[in-house]
Amino acid sequence: MSAMALLLHDAGNVVTGSDRQSSEIVRRLREAGIQVAVGHDARNVGLADFVVYTAAIPKDNPEIQEARRRGIPLVERPEMLGRLMESYKHRIAVSGAHGKTTTVAMISVVLERAGLDPTTLFGTDRDNLRRGGRSVIVTEACEAFGSFLHLRPSIAVVLNVDADHLDYYGTIEGVEDAFRKFAARVDEKGCVIACADDARVRRILSRGVPAEARAGVAGRVVWFGFDREADCRADDVDTSTPRAEYNLVRAGRTLGRVRLGVPGEQNVVDSLAAAATAFELGVGFEDVRDALGEFRGAARRFEILYDGEVVVVDDYAHHPAEIEATIRSARSAYAKRIVAVFQPHLYSRTKFLLDGFARALSLADEAVVTPIYAAREQPIEGISGESIVRRMRELGSDAARYEPDVQTLPEKLADIARPGDMILILGAGDIRVVGEKLAGLLRGGS
Repeated sequence: MSAMALLLHDAGNVVTGSDRQSSEIVRRLREAGIQVAVGHDARNVGLADFVVYTAAIPKDNPEIQEARRRGIPLVERPEMLGRLMESYKHRIAVSGAHGKTTTVAMISVVLERAGLDPTTLFGTDRDNLRRGGRSVIVTEACEAFGSFLHLRPSIAVVLNVDADHLDYYGTIEGVEDAFRKFAARVDEKGCVIACADDARVRRILSRGVPAEARAGVAGRVVWFGFDREADCRADDVDTSTPRAEYNLVRAGRTLGRVRLGVPGEQNVVDSLAAAATAFELGVGFEDVRDALGEFRGAARRFEILYDGEVVVVDDYAHHPAEIEATIRSARSAYAKRIVAVFQPHLYSRTKFLLDGFARALSLADEAVVTPIYAAREQPIEGISGESIVRRMRELGSDAARYEPDVQTLPEKLADIARPGDMILILGAGDIRVVGEKLAGLLRGGS
């Protein structure tokens, strides 16, 4: 929302807003000249011509109710994003259950290095906008509540399709159908950049079927991944160090060696998506290689908060597949004992994916689970952070525990940490604060 507010403000619109509490984001918006109220109140609507809101805002919000009472048009965030993108020649929208923010960031740095000056909206709380020119825009395309179906991209990236947001879609088939519709929204002369390693992506895009037989997808499909038949693929991959390496192969020809600035197999996959996208815009291999080599990660994506005898890493992982990828990356690139500290995000996600969370966290040497970050939801009876720990123990993991007091957690982690540990702070809520405080304690004790 804040990135979009800044773009609208830059375009000469009068933008106002509100949030339930003050924050760094509120401060930044005010510094830009945008009036932001703390607390939601009907009076905040003022003289607005329309009111933009996110799915996180409940229907009984006083500003939503006031807009309805006065007949002021209500526009959901993704619809406004779609409107903003319309004027750009190249509209790159990155979708997938995992990896969107990292891939968007990688695409942005590659295009910036190539001189294409992209305008980029990042899915992070901090530094979530790169102001660029009016030709290229890069953004995340989130599947939650069908949001990405408001976008009309010229290049649609599909990283993966996984079971998430089942409180909205009901079944994995519902999720797949939404991604199929998203891919079908690409321009006729555009293309879909799709992961050849993901079985669901292959299914919804009917890999191996002639283009004219693919239902709904008008543009070309460019495949990336480890698959030997992918148009853009990685060969001779090495993820044993904090900087993953591979040979980049395009259309069967090896272009050269890429050494990323980040670890892990998932970052290799995301970088292939970025490379394939850049190639579509005419970017050369050297710019792709150099930019990816300088890339040090997006905020809250394997972000190292402290690097000493104990390493503290903050990561946004909030889905079982993301947690598994983060733990495997840590174990592959670092010879350390892994302590995973996880704050579940949403009661519904915890309910639907309970087994997945238990299995993913069991990959760590030790796991600590906190209470659920509810966000927009009300509690579900019988579902809590402790539910994950119980399930882990049922599956045979005896190194898991529930920690009900997040406030005192940094001190407890500092006490149990020992030289050679890597403590992964995982979750999409406010768990980063725990990592920051822990880093401060370790820094003070060193």
